[in-house]
Amino acid sequence: MNRLALVGILSLSLAAAAQAQNAPAPAADISKQLIGTWEGPYQSEAVPPGSLKLVVAREANKEWKVSLAIITDQPPAAGELRDFVVEGNSVSWVQDIDEMTCRSVAKLVAGLLKGDAECSQGGAVVLTATFLLEKKA
Repeated sequence: MNRLALVGILSLSLAAAAQAQNAPAPAADISKQLIGTWEGPYQSEAVPPGSLKLVVAREANKEWKVSLAIITDQPPAAGELRDFVVEGNSVSWVQDIDEMTCRSVAKLVAGLLKGDAECSQGGAVVLTATFLLEKKA
């Protein structure tokens, strides 16, 4: 092996090792921390303020059982929560509310679920909201 090839191989090895050390650590799985009842306010420019109650359980077969209630003076008609997905320190779900399809994404930050919801109707976004949920039980 000539000197130039050996230097090239060593350089590549050192670069790969340096890149591996600088790679971000994978986010922790928050599945166990999510189980329980979460409550807190939501805010939106499109609707009056209110609060949310998210109940998260996991059955023996590892299937999620989740419900979300919207608490206001005049609660909207809401379908069952579906497509509940946990990835690292984030969680997402979909729920039909008053003829809209609402997609929510939240991150667990300092023990709180901090998130955003985007509701669409006919392919257009008609409502956005933010929420902050605290674990109650």
